[in-house]
Order: sequence, then C-alpha cells, then structure tokens
Amino acid sequence: MPQSRETLVALAAELAADFATRAAEHDLNNTFPVENVQRMKETGYTALVIPEEHGGLGANLVDYALCQEQLAQGCGATAIAINMHLFGLGSMVERAAGTPEERLFFETIGRGRQILGGGISEPETGGDWGYFATKARRDGEFYVLNGRKTFTSLSPVIDLFMVMATIEGETPLRSATFVIPRGTPGLELVETWNAMGMRATASHDLVIKDVRVPALAMADARPVGPVDENAISLFTWFSVSVAAVYTGIALAALKFTREFTGRYKPLTLPRPIKYLPGIQFAVAEAEALLAQSRALYLGIANEYLANREGFKGEAGLARVVTAKYAATNNAVRAVDYCMEAVGAHGIMKKFPMERYYRDVRAGVNHPLSNARARELIGKCSLGISLAETPRW
Repeated sequence: MPQSRETLVALAAELAADFATRAAEHDLNNTFPVENVQRMKETGYTALVIPEEHGGLGANLVDYALCQEQLAQGCGATAIAINMHLFGLGSMVERAAGTPEERLFFETIGRGRQILGGGISEPETGGDWGYFATKARRDGEFYVLNGRKTFTSLSPVIDLFMVMATIEGETPLRSATFVIPRGTPGLELVETWNAMGMRATASHDLVIKDVRVPALAMADARPVGPVDENAISLFTWFSVSVAAVYTGIALAALKFTREFTGRYKPLTLPRPIKYLPGIQFAVAEAEALLAQSRALYLGIANEYLANREGFKGEAGLARVVTAKYAATNNAVRAVDYCMEAVGAHGIMKKFPMERYYRDVRAGVNHPLSNARARELIGKCSLGISLAETPRW
C-alpha cells in the first residue's frame, strides 16, 4: 500500500524546514542546493510519484500537490526545480501499460534515485509545447538531434535529459521525447542562469549539437496538432503542481506576515500592528486569494483522479490550465498584500519576504503563460478552436 497522505505531507514539511535554513544563502549566491537534492534522494522524495513496488512513495496527484505546496514553504526554488523532475514521472506512471521497459525505467528512478531533467522550453518557441525548434533526424537505427533548450532546471544533478524535438522528414509532422543520458557526446550545459527570482534552480541552457541516440531512446511520439489524452495528462500533472508550488510560496509569505505583524510594535502604538484595520484587511485579502486557489487546484486534481474521461480535448486542457492561471496570479497578489502589511521591512534581505516577493513572480511565466492561458480559456468559453487564425 502507498504511504498515507499524512505521512507524505509530514515528510515534505520536514524537508521544507531543513531547506529553509539554506534558502537565503543559495538565493543570494545564485548557487544550486545540491545538498537538498541529496536529502530528497535519501528520503525517497525524488521518487514521490513512483509506485512502491519500484522503490517509490506511491503519491497520487492530490498527494503530490499537497507535498509540493508544503515543500515550497521552505524553499520555493528547490520545490519548483524538483517539480520539473516529478511532474512528468507522475504522468508516465498514470499512462503506463506495464511493459518491461517501463518497469525498468521506474526502477531506475525509484530504487536507482536517478534524476530526470527537462528539455522543453526553447529560445525560439518559449514554453509553447507542441512544435519544437529542436530537430531530430533519423539516421538508420539512430536519431541525430540539434537544438538549444532554456530553463533546464536541476541542471547540475540531471542524470537523464528528456529532450523534446520535432522529427524531420515526416508527414504528418510529429514531435517526440528523447531520453538522453548525461555525458552523451554533443550535450553541453551553458551556465546562463542569473535571474531575479528562483535563483537557486540552476535553470541553465542545454545545447544539443549532433547528439546521436538509439531509436529506442524515443518515447511519446505524437502528431503536432490537436490535444490528445497524453498531453492532457502531462499538462494536468504540470499545471496542478505548479499551482501548488507558487501557492506554497505565498503561504510562507502569509505565515511570515502573521508572525511579523504580531511582534512589531512602533513606539507610537499601544499594541502590535496586527491590530490595525489596514493590516487585517490586507491579510484577509491574501487569505481569501489562497483559499480560492487551493479549492480550485485540489478540486481539479480530485476530479481528474475520479474521472479522467471528463478531461478531453481543448476544453479539458482549459480546465487544468485555469487552475494554474488562477493560482499563480492569486499567489502574486497575495504576496503583494503581505508585502503591504509588512511594509518597508519586507524589502530587507535579512527577512525572507523579499525572496518570496521575487520568487512568486515566476509562476505566471510557466506554460501556459498568462497571455496564452487567456487565449485558451477564452476561446474554449466562446466555442472557438485554439487553432483558429488569426490568433491575435
């Protein structure tokens, strides 16, 4: 039997408390928390969504969201980085047919504690999943890949790169995921990451130059075009978990706000500032926003587990994207209210609020970004296909 939800969330909380002690240092120095990943390997968190029979913890989608929400309260950068390893695994487990190859792969992640890394976003296409500027050319029993990927979170510790590419010379056009081990000739990590927020994710560029891989390394090949059930699965695990991570950061900001406003008392006031109506109103707004987010993405996750058939096509995609869209934007607004309550102290490096303020802003840029999410949600509501042109 999988571990209980309470046990899994307690593990995430334990890790969060540990990671919080180093979060400011890694953020300030723009360094990657290798020790956090090692700790997650030791406790099995890197195999959170892998079935227990393969050495994992057996978390389902709701368990996963709650754990990531908890982990992000300790270190948002670690939570979003490991998210880029875990969400795809969750979708793979969900869609698994029980083949020997799949079982071996899950053993590699579960008992072998290997780390997967993404090769999705590109300078040319951003996070627009589907058509990729990275190309794969068939050469006998091999494929030769060329391209460049951005936002390769976890880059210092990735064992297996999951590189998405468009297959050349095929009609209809298809894209596929290629599993490429670290150290394969032609793979090069270029240290480009120096961002405003999420600084400890080491989301460097991955350059792919004449990388030759066996045809067996190709998985999830699909036509470029309409949304299929595999894409819905992948986006559901991604959207729900991203929503949870950024909500977790905002929950950490709200916790700090409660603590700070409960102890900070200017000389001119008889009691701490939490008794001021303005502080109470700001906190109320933050509480309401985060309650809305959690109800939405946890509700969607539960519905999805109960009836995946209810999530099909562009309408199904819009449902899961709506949860991510609402939660990431609500998280930004909630942290803004927290910053308002804390005041000028919030921008000081000695407090974590300024890091929460910077980190939470990254959420709206994960696929689907705000503009593309609005396009999808609006078109679905109006009965317009996402492929309808002109798009703007």
